[in-house]
Amino acid sequence: MRVSRRGFIQALGGTVGTAALAGGHLAKADVTSQDLERWATPEETKVPSICQQCPGGCGLTVRTLDGQVAGIAGNPLHPVNRGALCPKAFGALQLLYDPNRLRGPMVRDGKRGRFRPIGWDEALGMATGRLAELRAKGLPHTLAVLGGQYRGSRDTLWTRFAQAYGTPNYIRVRCLHPEEPALAHRLMQGVTTPLGYDLRGARCILSFGVGLLESWLGPVNVSLAFAGLRGGDGPRGRLIHVDPRRSHTALKADRWVPIVPGTDGILALGIANALIREGLYDREFVEQHTVGFEEWVDARGERHQGFKDLVLGDYGLLAVSRTTGVPVRTIIETARDLATLKPAVVIGERGPAFGRDDVHTRMAIHSLNALIGSIGVRGGLLVQGELPLAPLPPVEQDSTARRGLEHPRIDGAGHGRYLLVSSAPQVLPERILGGDPYPVQALFLFATNPVASHPDKDAFARALERVPFVVSFSPVLDESASKADLILPDSTYLERWQDDPVRHVAGFTCLSLTRPATAALHDTRDTADLVLHLARSLGGTVARSFPWEGFEHVLKTEARGLWEAGRGYVISTHAEESLRNVLERQGYWAPEFPTYEKFWEALVARGAWWDATDLTASRKALLATPSGKFEFSSTLLRRMVEETMAREGSAAPFVAALGGRDRGDRLYLPAVPLAGPEEPGQFPLRLNTYRLVTRPLGGGRNQPWLLEQPAVHVQASWERWVEVHPHTAAALGIKDGEWVWVESPKGRIRLKAKLTAGTRTDVVNIPLFG
Repeated sequence: MRVSRRGFIQALGGTVGTAALAGGHLAKADVTSQDLERWATPEETKVPSICQQCPGGCGLTVRTLDGQVAGIAGNPLHPVNRGALCPKAFGALQLLYDPNRLRGPMVRDGKRGRFRPIGWDEALGMATGRLAELRAKGLPHTLAVLGGQYRGSRDTLWTRFAQAYGTPNYIRVRCLHPEEPALAHRLMQGVTTPLGYDLRGARCILSFGVGLLESWLGPVNVSLAFAGLRGGDGPRGRLIHVDPRRSHTALKADRWVPIVPGTDGILALGIANALIREGLYDREFVEQHTVGFEEWVDARGERHQGFKDLVLGDYGLLAVSRTTGVPVRTIIETARDLATLKPAVVIGERGPAFGRDDVHTRMAIHSLNALIGSIGVRGGLLVQGELPLAPLPPVEQDSTARRGLEHPRIDGAGHGRYLLVSSAPQVLPERILGGDPYPVQALFLFATNPVASHPDKDAFARALERVPFVVSFSPVLDESASKADLILPDSTYLERWQDDPVRHVAGFTCLSLTRPATAALHDTRDTADLVLHLARSLGGTVARSFPWEGFEHVLKTEARGLWEAGRGYVISTHAEESLRNVLERQGYWAPEFPTYEKFWEALVARGAWWDATDLTASRKALLATPSGKFEFSSTLLRRMVEETMAREGSAAPFVAALGGRDRGDRLYLPAVPLAGPEEPGQFPLRLNTYRLVTRPLGGGRNQPWLLEQPAVHVQASWERWVEVHPHTAAALGIKDGEWVWVESPKGRIRLKAKLTAGTRTDVVNIPLFG
């Protein structure tokens, strides 16, 4: 017997009606065959989107059924990931459908921690009223905005709001920030924009603790580059990974170099010693494109120590080996690999800090790129092209805003010991509790939960109690939101407009853009639209600085620059892209769309614009120092110290923040002090932290799929753990799976012990759970 599809649906409709009558509870069945046919054949759409779980910015294809999100896949046309995804991407579904999401705005009901629902008009009126009151009193600087890990035009809007309103206190909490140049690149090359690591073109990669394949800026993109290193057209490339623990990247490496935590810079200088002693460094590059390698004389006739003398005099291989725990043979072999497997590149942007000598450690590691001539060449460090976005109109400022911006930042960023950083959120509890340099009257929290993530979370909780008006934009009632006066819940990134400029290792210029894949499930709003609303409600110059109706219009204004740039294309099929790239490299480019409206429609429909020909191999563009060369002895750092002395009367806090032990020429060279032998003392073990592939930015506790993903090397999921070497565990009487206390001078934490041979016996490893 054959039954047609329509006949089956009609029969099913009859069955449903019969079942309803048989139950004795329904007088009428409202389900018709037309309803069932609609349910059986829902309207399916596929919307391009962007993963926001880490800085990778992978392209997504979101499948919806009758407007509801039903699945996520990789976008095969997106140049960042070409359809590949890591486990984090699928957590977006649980962010969207999280049962603990707030259904709408909430206001404090009595004491903090108790809330009642409130309408959007009343909620926004409260926020606007408090902001207007502070401006009327001449206190706009007492507003602080604390933002978390996000990118693109949301950061632009918050920056613009702070400037127009009149507060210097827009402070970011970021563990990864690809939109800023690496500190070593800035000090030694003078660059003010991020550089691109051309990993796809490299034949040798030396990584100092960078979780390339799990938790760096773009693990999916890096994995694709790694596949080229292993199976490209040329000879097999080599990956050397320096890390105290045997991470996923270390397992895939040709050489894993277990190192004593905090001695990475010393090892880099030991490798430099071997390169120089054996004559393996790139003499042409060093002689023509660097300064400070040899001893030098300044304009006043004073002699200064050079990098070569520093390295050969202080960082002998035996001393380096004793300090780092790395055998001399390994140091020499690594140096020879860098010199002979060209092009080679060295990466030292480890997530967790390198320790007290963080700045000089990063400089020491980056000096290896200069020694092997990997700056401004394919397979090395290249200029990361700037997106040709149309500039927004200038911010208008009235006298209230100008006076407010004259006040110092409450975190002290850009001055004293925090001269080199744009934000110093770690000091906020102390500054807020002490009213230093002035009391904070209002605090906005966006995309951050400091009561859970700050090193001194208890102090931050007390600090929030001290602030008269706290607004959280969290979509859930997290630890920080629970201490707010007003909660204006943000929509998830599948429910809002989103842009994402790719500024990491991708090796090309790219802007991803997406529209909402689904309507907001609850009465939530995009925080970007709320910023625009607050600005318009304040009126005057603040309102005139935000002339857009919504965030979509901000993005559309900026994207016009892409259409007018005369280069690049909206993503399309691989065959079309290949043809266009060939023509563009030969100097031919033809506009794809006759009008900007057509361009915008295609950009929204396809999800990204990119230019694969914009990664310039230019040493001139990469060397923007006062000397126009790579500086082993940083002129910029020297100027900072001198200007701090002139402005503040003393550079001691800044020097102390740089390690503070080596004065004179060594302060401006990549000099990392060689530590002497340490006595075991009260804390005989060293702590090493790392990021999980499923939670590189921390958090994720409302995404069970990610919590369930096992850490295969220790067979752990859900719970928090500490990794201990079996020999160490045996000496301490610890068994696998036992709960133990891990204690340091800063405090202690209870974790489950997981025994693994993939670590040093003097090191314990704890993932950053967030």
